[in-house]
Amino acid sequence: MKAFAIFLILLGFLAFLGIFGVMDLTFGFILGIFFAILFGFEGIRELVGRRLIGTGSLLFGIFLLLRAFQLFGINASFSQLFLGFIASYLIGIGLQIFFGKRFIRIKKEWFN
Repeated sequence: MKAFAIFLILLGFLAFLGIFGVMDLTFGFILGIFFAILFGFEGIRELVGRRLIGTGSLLFGIFLLLRAFQLFGINASFSQLFLGFIASYLIGIGLQIFFGKRFIRIKKEWFN
């Protein structure tokens, strides 16, 4: 929960930098970063709980980060984002069904 609080503080700080013109930030960019990190944290939490469906959330979070910073020329429309969301979760569900719980050996103590 503290990590999420730090994230919110940094997000607010970035918003103020955008308001004061220090950085060229838009609401869409900040919202994209917010959801990317939110999906990333959720994916890591699921993987720590040994559920491979979290891979889908993690993949979608990475996809959103790549889109927010327009890395590798990714500038996706809403329909492409929605398709990426579905595709990433299909991958996660497929991995969960194929491997079950025996695939990942992550200890919860590593993240405390």
